[in-house]
Amino acid sequence: MTLGQRIQQIRTEHSLSQKEFAQKLGTTRQSVSRWELDQTYPDIAKIVLISKVFSVTTDSLLRNGITTFDADVEHFTCGVWRGVNSEIVETERFAMIIYCSADKNILGAKLYKGYENKKRLVAICERNQLEDKLKYAYYYEGGDPCTAISNNEILTQRLGEAYDLNAKKPMRRLETFMVDHSGAPLPTVKEAGIPKCLTLWRMADRYRATHDELEFFLCTGKTEYIFSVNTKDNNIYCGASYNIVFDLGVFGGGQFFRIRGYKDNSEPWCGFACNFSYEAEEVIIPTEQCELGKCLVTSKGLMWCVKRYSDDEIVLQGCGEDEYVYKRKNGSVERFIALDK
Repeated sequence: MTLGQRIQQIRTEHSLSQKEFAQKLGTTRQSVSRWELDQTYPDIAKIVLISKVFSVTTDSLLRNGITTFDADVEHFTCGVWRGVNSEIVETERFAMIIYCSADKNILGAKLYKGYENKKRLVAICERNQLEDKLKYAYYYEGGDPCTAISNNEILTQRLGEAYDLNAKKPMRRLETFMVDHSGAPLPTVKEAGIPKCLTLWRMADRYRATHDELEFFLCTGKTEYIFSVNTKDNNIYCGASYNIVFDLGVFGGGQFFRIRGYKDNSEPWCGFACNFSYEAEEVIIPTEQCELGKCLVTSKGLMWCVKRYSDDEIVLQGCGEDEYVYKRKNGSVERFIALDK
């Protein structure tokens, strides 16, 4: 990330226009525009002022933006790491950990939010298989400070915990990708076709936390992660799966982690899974014909086929009456670029 991209990141995080950002720093909109395009650099006094006004360290500005000054450093890269009983997906803004105990009696998921090394726990869900209990706690962002929505006091007390940057060090890296700061518009269906658009539109993350529900979705291109809590009907789902785009939709080839609770949890799609030895390379899209608007159950997984589409929206047929809606402008927090071949 260049210094200009880091400045733009700070500005957009605070929902400020270039003019509003400039006013806070006693400069002009044109100056901010040139900074963000890396055409000129702010002087050291302005860097210190940005640090004070927006509560970021000068080190983070200079270190993350040091590529602007032709230093030999790598761009920030996100990734997926896996251990024996856990997996971590980390982006610039989020980190999600899915895990199980050695005996697989406890399954859990944690979601952290924040920049750099300042990520904090904003949601946690745990399932005790022996006790048949599903517990959750998350921060509702409608209040200031954040208000906890929870069915368990112990988990509530863990909210706000700092993310351990060293947790992934002993783990094996599975994927590498990076955040797309270009701001370039995504292609329409007419421009790129359904398979390409499904791939590019899905490679993003989305986050929303209200009093009634928490929704987090992240797709690296290879793997989808979901952390969802609906308090109205106790519909809870934390999972990770290898969902692969094919000509007529998306193939769900491997749901290797799943915590699911819905009402009395008797529905056939509710259940629990934990298999951290599963690899994406094992996923093979079956050759069965997938008709438009169908959800095809195969021996190797599910095929969700296109139900309808426009230039800016693709809708897949889910199980039963479910629909999976993907939009070109989906309100994502971050968009990703795949680096793995």
